[in-house]
Amino acid sequence: MLDDKTKKKILSFIDEKDYGDLISYLDSLKTKHAGTPKTDIKRFTGKEIVKSISKTEDKKKREKIFFDLGKKYYLMNQPVAHEIGVSLLWRGYNHNKKETKELLLKIADSDNWEVREYAAGAFINVLKENPKLYETFLGWAKHKSENVRRAVVFSALAYSDANDKSKLKNAFEILEPLMSDSSVYVKKNLGPFILGSHLANHHTDEVMEQLKKWLKIKNEHANWNIAMTFNNSFGNKYPAKALEILKELLIDESKVTKRAVISTLRHLNKRHSNLVQPFIKKEGIGI
Repeated sequence: MLDDKTKKKILSFIDEKDYGDLISYLDSLKTKHAGTPKTDIKRFTGKEIVKSISKTEDKKKREKIFFDLGKKYYLMNQPVAHEIGVSLLWRGYNHNKKETKELLLKIADSDNWEVREYAAGAFINVLKENPKLYETFLGWAKHKSENVRRAVVFSALAYSDANDKSKLKNAFEILEPLMSDSSVYVKKNLGPFILGSHLANHHTDEVMEQLKKWLKIKNEHANWNIAMTFNNSFGNKYPAKALEILKELLIDESKVTKRAVISTLRHLNKRHSNLVQPFIKKEGIGI
């Protein structure tokens, strides 16, 4: 629990730049469920470390501090060190680009699911702040590790800009090779989550246009992602648009696609049975 006593203790370590003992203290607060402290404690700690380092006026020196501390934390054993470390590491990218990329890949491939969550956030931020990494991320979309590819899925959010819709082109290009990825871990974070819950809810017209283009891929996993894009709040908001796309997927005899279509129809039917029931009756579908 992030109470005043805990805050004071954390701040004392940061003020003294006693970053090693800070991790030992945080590790003592870990929960049995995740093996790391609660999220509010980690967020407070990360925010305060960034605030402290950001007081360094010289940009190059500041980036070096971020990189060095991020790497120091990566070399420690505790998962909480990796979580906080990766949020520092990407800020030091320009100090050592090659090694930062290597470490980001390693952290993204962690066997700890919470660490992978923090790595996904780092992927978004480092790409957003360093547009020249675009080609690198296109390459990482084909990485041998499904954990890395899953983090790349998240990186598409770097291009979610309400003031500049043209950036979405890059997001779609990063996601395109991942649309056909057979990994369950990649898929469940792509179609229903990043594509549907995030991008589609903020860029509806652009995502709908792209989904229609992706229908031409003719791949069962791509079709799964397309169908599952509506298996969330986006589908609830735009049921007619969902049914328009789902109708196009009915010709795919793949069990993978059929399961996604049925699942999404069941989801939509909970709130829009007035639209779904006539649709399934006309198409001869049982849900």
